[in-house]
Amino acid sequence: MQRCLQLARNGAGFTAPNPMVGAVLVQGERILAEGWHRAHGRAHAEVECLRAFGNSPVPPDAVMYVSLEPCSHTGLTPPCTDLLITRGIRTAVIGCTDPDPRVAGRGIARLRGAGITVITDVLRDECRWVNRRFITAQEEQRPYVILKWARTSDGFLDRHPRDGRGVQRISCFTTDVLVHRWRSEEHAILVGSRTVLNDNPNLGVRHVAGRQPLRVVLDRQGITPPSSNVYNGNAPTLLFTGKVRGLKGVEEVVIQPGASLLESMMAELHRRKIRSLLVEGGGELLSHFIAEGLWDETREIVGEALFLQGTPAPRLVQQPFDSFHSGMDRIHLFTRTAQPDPTWPW
Repeated sequence: MQRCLQLARNGAGFTAPNPMVGAVLVQGERILAEGWHRAHGRAHAEVECLRAFGNSPVPPDAVMYVSLEPCSHTGLTPPCTDLLITRGIRTAVIGCTDPDPRVAGRGIARLRGAGITVITDVLRDECRWVNRRFITAQEEQRPYVILKWARTSDGFLDRHPRDGRGVQRISCFTTDVLVHRWRSEEHAILVGSRTVLNDNPNLGVRHVAGRQPLRVVLDRQGITPPSSNVYNGNAPTLLFTGKVRGLKGVEEVVIQPGASLLESMMAELHRRKIRSLLVEGGGELLSHFIAEGLWDETREIVGEALFLQGTPAPRLVQQPFDSFHSGMDRIHLFTRTAQPDPTWPW
């Protein structure tokens, strides 16, 4: 099952809105074949694994390990349960059940109904952690929310006033590469209007290979210039605003007066099957997410710089579950409810 999880993570950034899944076919102490779900719309992990095994009969003592319950419905691909039955799998070991209402135990029941021995909940917590984005969407009907900010060692996000100095660097280049990997692994990335005005970010993925996330801008007052980098057409952009602005190449969602801002945004992103949201700022927007308890994970970058004054960084009451160095910076990782083992890849 550990190998299944290693394989599953190869799909990070490419499988959404689907989960990341790995599968391994084993006979005794020997791996016969393995596979993972590579991208949304492509073959599932079990299909990839059996395809890699080939068309020969599956040995009767072979065991199929899979990190998530095999699907039992027809979506973009046929049911994986039917394939396991057709190929003669006699024993299946499953990491955790699939909370998708179309599956939710039906896959396990289908396999058992066909006479297959099914063992469940092997490394269950680790399997759920790897698919925490997908599982949050199914169980809480919203994207998995990751807050990210960089602060100075004395606790500031930026200086004010800026004195025309533009973007003020806090993190080192090694951390910048890490942040772009984070971006490539999430479904969407959000900033507020002040961040667009002050930093004019592009919000794209650089330094690493990976899929570009959906760029999301919250600009209730319509103050961001049409020439802003987030509207440059290099990647899809979704704008939440108080009124339609008619920006070329930008999809706009009007926030109704009196509506709960973050709840409305989460509901719309969930409707669009956005599985995860990386919130990059600014400070006021991050503080709103924290105040409403609408976050799952926080990644705080602490640089060596001293600003002495400026915008204070958000504060969390809990202790980080893990910390590590990235070049000259320190990274603190927090979760709101889950208590992951620090050794699990995050």
